[in-house]
Amino acid sequence: MGKLGIYLVANYPSKDRFLDGVKACNDLGVDFLEVGLPFSDPVADGDVIESAAQESLRRYTSDDFFESFRQAHRLFKRKVYIMTYSNILYSAGIKQFARQTGSFDGLILADLPLREIPHFERHVTGHDLNLIRFLTPESRPEDIAYALKGAKDFVYFVSKRGTTGGDFQLDDETQRKISWVRGNGVDVYVGFGIQSKKDVSAALKAADGAIIGTRAVTEIERGLKHFREFLGGLTS
Repeated sequence: MGKLGIYLVANYPSKDRFLDGVKACNDLGVDFLEVGLPFSDPVADGDVIESAAQESLRRYTSDDFFESFRQAHRLFKRKVYIMTYSNILYSAGIKQFARQTGSFDGLILADLPLREIPHFERHVTGHDLNLIRFLTPESRPEDIAYALKGAKDFVYFVSKRGTTGGDFQLDDETQRKISWVRGNGVDVYVGFGIQSKKDVSAALKAADGAIIGTRAVTEIERGLKHFREFLGGLTS
């Protein structure tokens, strides 16, 4: 059985609801959590997640987000990853960022090109930073080989071109690329477009993990009861 990951926007739709959602993920057997730190220009996010991020930015400060992330990591007993954008780290500096967030299991920078990762990592020497690599259906063989060199935990395979949300499908060529990564001993987690238990099952036929973002954000917005029922339907 593969792993299930849930993506939530920090402090959306409120700080209390967000933290209650984190606890629900822990209680209902979600394998890992991806917490989005809101950014004003989220180029990889679809309309739902972008709207959620903008709402959180209107209501909360950076300090609020960092405090909520630290609380989330205490509530969730398995792996927690931060998803954000490069400017947040460049603005704060990695030392300040690490001090504010506390410990985390990996960092996902949605706008950092694969070829710039080594340059970024050279500037964080001394920090045990697990920077997650992205691959897409358009990734070339040389891109895949490049990503494999530094992957420490898993490779995040985007299921489709564009932003989060939409429908889920993996074409034959994408499945072959995922198999190539897995054949080199690196786990692959698939995201973008996964909305249901059926989608999760389809993703796990090809990959080691599946990540649900847009649908999770929609359900927690509806209320904690809806969110818990949604998670229960995925993990039962």
